[in-house]
Amino acid sequence: MPFVAPFLTFLALMALEGLFDISHKPWLYALRTFGALAVAYLFRKYWPPLGKPHLPLSIVVGLVVAYGWVAVHHWFASFDWYSATQILGKDPAPEEFYIPHERLGTGWKYWSFLIVRIGGASTVVPLIEELFWRAFVLRLLIDWYRFEDVPLAKFTWFSFIVCSLASALEHPQWEVGILCWVVYNLLFYWKKSLLCLMITHGITNLALYIYVVIYEDWVFW
Repeated sequence: MPFVAPFLTFLALMALEGLFDISHKPWLYALRTFGALAVAYLFRKYWPPLGKPHLPLSIVVGLVVAYGWVAVHHWFASFDWYSATQILGKDPAPEEFYIPHERLGTGWKYWSFLIVRIGGASTVVPLIEELFWRAFVLRLLIDWYRFEDVPLAKFTWFSFIVCSLASALEHPQWEVGILCWVVYNLLFYWKKSLLCLMITHGITNLALYIYVVIYEDWVFW
């Protein structure tokens, strides 16, 4: 539960958004962000040791992955055959983009949404996803019945490949999701630190969403 409940809470509240008009998106996003954080906080004493931050490395890898996310996806999307590969997920059409300043103006509602959206993606999402994917799934794929006995960052080809491919189930831009998970998994095997991965993941999301807002490349929003 400490590894799964926060992640499932986030997904459940995200699914709930489909029941409401898009005009409610700001407060619904805040609900899923703070809801998942509250569940994670309840289970905090059951988290495994987080390890060292390895801050310089985390920042560099996070920025490189953010750059790769944009560059690789635009490269893939430039091919005519790409649309045929989007069975696992697809980019929204331009008319489906949620463009904050067009819907919320440029006042306090706009800035409040940006703070929660970017702040949540840079802090809460890395926390719950790293607990789920790196602390739970990677070990579950090694020993289904006694995953808690598997040391953090233990390597097997099966867990590495399956966990990386499973990222496609979560990210509509599946090709960069898989590549991102490959990099994150390799970094985890190297440094054996959940905190390092949380920071790296947070830097990736922070850089990506700042890029989106500045360059208005809303396909990544």
